[in-house]
Amino acid sequence: MKIIVSTFLLSPTRLCWLEELAKYAEVTVFHLCDRDKERNDSWFLESKNPNLKPVLMKGKKLWKLGILSRDFIKEIKRGSYDIIILDGYSYFTQLMNIRFLNRQKKKYFINIDGFVDSDVKTGIKEKFKQKILRSSPYFLCGSLSGKQYLRNIGIEEERIFNHVFTSLYESDIYQTPPDPAEKKALRAKLGISEPQVVISVGRFTYLNGYGKGYDALLRAAGKSSREIGWYIIGGEPTEEFAAMKEKAGLENVHFLDFKSKEELKEYYRASDVSTLMTVGDVWGLVVNEAMACGLPVITTDKCVAGRELIENGKNGFVIPVGDDDKLAGCIREIIGNPEKLKEMGKASLERVRDCTFENMAKTHIEIFRKQVEKQV
Repeated sequence: MKIIVSTFLLSPTRLCWLEELAKYAEVTVFHLCDRDKERNDSWFLESKNPNLKPVLMKGKKLWKLGILSRDFIKEIKRGSYDIIILDGYSYFTQLMNIRFLNRQKKKYFINIDGFVDSDVKTGIKEKFKQKILRSSPYFLCGSLSGKQYLRNIGIEEERIFNHVFTSLYESDIYQTPPDPAEKKALRAKLGISEPQVVISVGRFTYLNGYGKGYDALLRAAGKSSREIGWYIIGGEPTEEFAAMKEKAGLENVHFLDFKSKEELKEYYRASDVSTLMTVGDVWGLVVNEAMACGLPVITTDKCVAGRELIENGKNGFVIPVGDDDKLAGCIREIIGNPEKLKEMGKASLERVRDCTFENMAKTHIEIFRKQVEKQV
């Protein structure tokens, strides 16, 4: 089977998924950008699978429209592919690809991670988006919220295919939650002195930090025991958050720089609870990652991963955006209860066990094989 993909950025999550897919098929991926200026270069990976061929598209940069490239269209014209995937649909080059494929009456899939809000909105921009989506033949959805959104705008069930969405390999998922001895050893290694630890991972660059809800996190830290260490791994904090910490005298709040995947695992395993107070995430992969390390997770009702992977009171809590009182209350409820932490950590591991790149690729290839059989 030959598969071609058009995407904006070949991020690690995309690369790992496509590498797994390339174990079953020949995969060519056209990507418009090879770097994200807001990401540390070490965040990017190189393909190790010879069956996966990445192609950086060349084009012309247009004011307000970004890079315009016809490379993907040219390849569709000259090549022969069994499956066409458009990863996302909102940037100009991809809209042009959709228009071309529709005119040629080609069958293709649009891949969608998730939607923060599954309700149908109004407005010219939303109507334009819905028109594009209704014109497309098939959809790959990494979330139930994405599927619900598509159904809400009138897209039939048989055109929508669900799969798990993840940043994990099977080997990334621990068998048991961290025990006290492991936490003690890791905290000594990492220089963590507090007897209890809350971790939050996410950049400060989105909406000056408010996108990840660090204002609510700092307010909750101020209302909690100073014996709890709050470790925020998101790079250099903005001036306002550094000032907020200093004004409140939060010596137990620590801003840490970018960490590698393996370093992050150590911080997760050294922690008791993971939080993500996002004001809106179309998924929120740090939720998967914290769960894979055996932690309960507290996140917001605007985090798709939280809504789909967290069961209140069982493996964490889903709370309203900005509710620092609720966050502080949830922390108090679970962080001083070793038995509850252990049980919630086990529940996280059980819930995330099947959310792997391996399963993601297997699901996709089954969908594609059935589609190819229909076309024969």
